[in-house]
Amino acid sequence: MATLPDPEQLWPAVERIYRRECLLLQEARYPEWLSFFAPEFRYRMPVVRSTDARADMVARAGELAYYDEDRTTMELRAKKLASSMAWTEVPPCRLRYFVQLLDISAAGSTAVAVSNVLVFRTRHESQENTFYGERTDRLVDVEGQLKIAERTVVLDKVRLAAENLNVFL
Repeated sequence: MATLPDPEQLWPAVERIYRRECLLLQEARYPEWLSFFAPEFRYRMPVVRSTDARADMVARAGELAYYDEDRTTMELRAKKLASSMAWTEVPPCRLRYFVQLLDISAAGSTAVAVSNVLVFRTRHESQENTFYGERTDRLVDVEGQLKIAERTVVLDKVRLAAENLNVFL
């Protein structure tokens, strides 16, 4: 794998990925969205708990998570959302994504990007949900292209008020 440039040079490339990703997700173009991920990747959104210790708030690897996926399961989720089998998408949800890149660090062939994420979802006339939290991506060079090898999303809410979780963050 190639050595990645310093974080200042990576910043515009990562922001371009995130802007394009927002557009694709808002338009439910999931196969294209999955092209931003490395051939083998992990997408995880662990459960958040109310505890006295900050270190214990987020479920660790192997513990309960809203999402704990790889390419195979993410492709299945994407196909289902695009089909008429996904009752949560009949009629389709309206989505609006906001991603704020906060920091990038790089070492060798890996970069880590930390960002805030905010997603508004509306459905029917009255169903509204807001998802917000922190997103940490580990990015790698795959044949000259920056790809997401691991994504961890930590929501700020302990209890989700949503009827379902058919949205990717």
